[in-house]
Amino acid sequence: MDHLGYLFAANVFVWGGVLFYLFTLRKRSQALEKDLAMLKQILDKGPAK
Repeated sequence: MDHLGYLFAANVFVWGGVLFYLFTLRKRSQALEKDLAMLKQILDKGPAK
């Protein structure tokens, strides 16, 4: 029972990494959705004349 501090620190570190990873995935997903919407808007305009 002497190493509970290390176990807690490792747990916090791992969950912090998971949350950081999820946050970055969310930001990337939002950027991709924005790019996709822009591409759809360009394609809906039709060919340039």
